[in-house]
Amino acid sequence: MILVILSAFCFALMNLFVRLSGDLPSIQKSFFRNFIALFIALFLLIRDRKELHFQKDGLGFLLLRSIFGTIGVLCNFYAVDHLVLSDASMLNKLSPTFSILFSWLLLKEKLRPAQGAAVLIAFLGSLMIIKPTLDFSDFAGSAAGFTSGVFAGAAYCMVRALGKKGMHKTIIVAFFSGFSCLVTLPFLLLDFHPMTTTQILLLIGAGL
Repeated sequence: MILVILSAFCFALMNLFVRLSGDLPSIQKSFFRNFIALFIALFLLIRDRKELHFQKDGLGFLLLRSIFGTIGVLCNFYAVDHLVLSDASMLNKLSPTFSILFSWLLLKEKLRPAQGAAVLIAFLGSLMIIKPTLDFSDFAGSAAGFTSGVFAGAAYCMVRALGKKGMHKTIIVAFFSGFSCLVTLPFLLLDFHPMTTTQILLLIGAGL
C-alpha cells in the first residue's frame, strides 16, 4: 500500500512537470518521458542481466501492455495540457478501477460485489469531472483524460498477467519504454519543437 501511494505521488509530480514544460506537442513530451525511463531500465537490465529470464509466451502481453500504455500516456499528456491539472490527474487515476474490470473480463479473476460497486461509483465520479457537453472543444480534454484511465487500466491488467508468468518488472518497463519511443519517434522528427534548457530538465524530471 505504501508503494501504491508513492506511485500516485510520483505520477502527480510527472503530470506537474509535463504541465510546466509548456507548449510542446504531447507526442514530444511522451517521447522524452519514456526515453529517460528506457535509459534507466536499460541500466538495470545490464546490471541484473544474470538474474533476468525472458518468457517467450509473454510477448503478446508485452505488446498489448506497450500499446495500451502508449495510448494511455499520450491521452494523459493531452489532458494535462488542456484541463485543470487536478482534474486530469483524477481522470487518469481511474486506472485502478478499470484494472479491476479488465482483470475480471480478460484474466477471469473474481469480481466481488464491493469491487463492482467501486467501479460504478468511480465511473459516476468521473462524469462529475468531465461534465458532458455538446461543445467538443471543451469535451476533448476530458475525453482524453478518461481514455487515459481506461488504457492505463488495461495496461496494468497486462502487467498483472506478465507478473503471473514470472516476467521481471525491469523487462516490462524497458520493453514498454522502447516501444513507446519507437512509435513516437517518426512524429517527433516530423514536428520537433526546439526546447529550452528548463523544458529539457522538466521532461527529464517527468521521466525520472
